[in-house]
Amino acid sequence: MTSNPQSEIRIPHSKKSAIRNPHPAIILSLVALYVAARLWRLTASCLWFDEIFSVHAARHTWAGLWHFAAADLIHPPLFYALLKLWAAAGGESLQWLRLFPALAAIVALVPFLLLARGLRLGAQETTLALLLAAANGYLVKYAQELRMYSLLLLLTLTSLWLFVRLLDSARAPRGLLFALFFADLLLVYTHYYGWLVVACEAALLAYSDRRKLRAFLPVCAGLLLCFAPWVVACVSAARAGGGGLAQNVGWIERPGARDLTQLYALLNEPFYFRQSSAEPAYARGGALLGLLLLGVPVLLLLVNSWRRRRATLSQEERTRAAGGREEGARVEDLGNRVGPLTFLSFFTLAPVALAFAASRVLPYSVWGTRHLIIVAAPYALLCGVALARTRPAWLKSSALLLLACRLLLVGALTLVRDEGPYVWCAWGDLAASAARDEEAGANNPGDARAVNVYVYAFEDLVAYHLWFALEGRPGTRAYNVSSLKGVPGVTEDPAYFLPRDFEDATPAPAEVFEGMPRFWLAFRDTAWDDTRPPLNFITSRGYRPARVYESAAQGQRAFLVLFERDAGASPQR
Repeated sequence: MTSNPQSEIRIPHSKKSAIRNPHPAIILSLVALYVAARLWRLTASCLWFDEIFSVHAARHTWAGLWHFAAADLIHPPLFYALLKLWAAAGGESLQWLRLFPALAAIVALVPFLLLARGLRLGAQETTLALLLAAANGYLVKYAQELRMYSLLLLLTLTSLWLFVRLLDSARAPRGLLFALFFADLLLVYTHYYGWLVVACEAALLAYSDRRKLRAFLPVCAGLLLCFAPWVVACVSAARAGGGGLAQNVGWIERPGARDLTQLYALLNEPFYFRQSSAEPAYARGGALLGLLLLGVPVLLLLVNSWRRRRATLSQEERTRAAGGREEGARVEDLGNRVGPLTFLSFFTLAPVALAFAASRVLPYSVWGTRHLIIVAAPYALLCGVALARTRPAWLKSSALLLLACRLLLVGALTLVRDEGPYVWCAWGDLAASAARDEEAGANNPGDARAVNVYVYAFEDLVAYHLWFALEGRPGTRAYNVSSLKGVPGVTEDPAYFLPRDFEDATPAPAEVFEGMPRFWLAFRDTAWDDTRPPLNFITSRGYRPARVYESAAQGQRAFLVLFERDAGASPQR
């Protein structure tokens, strides 16, 4: 594939645009696809660990929310605050909660199209970029997840659109600077990766327009000043709670070339998205096909653009030498303008490079493909430009035909795709069964059970799901959930841990249950086997299963078992 030989379009200092707008019917069709993809199966799965944390944070009082989020250290509180308002308006049904991130992703279409317009992209370039964004499985996933990533996408696009307006203005209007400050303030209070966007904006101004950089620096200073209270809160929480960032991010491996490839492969994947580690990272053949259809045109476009720019600069140097000081100053001013390819490639690559470098040199890696959603929209726009400018015409038509066939095929497979239940969803149903069993006993006049019911798990992930399912249930029983630590032969994923500053579900020593007449125990395994951990750890201490609830999902079995000291009790399954 070869790129269009025309020179890169520069963002003009003019309010008029000579670029024809996309046909409204096409845009409306793609918008409909974009919305439908994000609402399709929005409630197909239950809330999982991180989403439960979001709801948990939003349930706090306003002051409690601030301190709870600060104790977690790794995410600023804006998303949780907005979610609190959202839940207050419509409740905590799964559909209403999931609608919040989906709506943020849908609203992100507005700054997406405004950014394309601000960059003076052509009708075909904008249409193709919108198609790629609408069908992108990575963006669909985070539009349906009750976390801050779709809000991060929305605010990143808003910031970039305002930043393009700043680049396009003859001066730096105060109103525009204030709007950019406000958007960036919301951005950094949504996620720390928002600072990468701000840093890249400052770096691009340092390259292209030092005068506007001087106007932008007070914006950066204001952001630092307004962010300082959050930094103080996190430092205080870290000193009080212990553990520090090692618990949060110490498990993340430092990125390499494979991680870079994985990120951009995800950005090329239509419709498919990985929900569980038990699923493949990409659809079969998806990574290679995406590289061929999108990665190669982008690479060729950037290489040809770089070659043309070098040739132009060489010509400018010769002109400057022949034309004298006045002509040289005029050419230098033209050379400092930022074109759409420079802008899009910079915001596609620079944040990734900064995150990669930081993860290599900091004490702990901060790499995360979900955090880098900040580059997803610039990348989609860049791919749209690359496909639209592919030459010769027959090659461009072939590439677009292959792309359309791929989208139709994967889209059709997505419509009939059935992932089945996820193992983390089993804990809600099992907990409900156990709670009904407990309440049935409480209604029995001859039942002498204590009011407090003890529930133990071997993983923080499982304990948190059980606490969420049992918390606030109506009835006479009070459920005390704990995560057993130090059980021989049992390991757990360090990426999941119970929230700090949280006393309703706590870690507990492995032998804490000894002496109790009865308790519930949750674990997951491929099958019931009382000859190996964790079951033999319980049975060897004189306990026998009195009732067993179980559920199968993703090749595993989730068990919630009532253990009693009565050796005569026979298991009921």
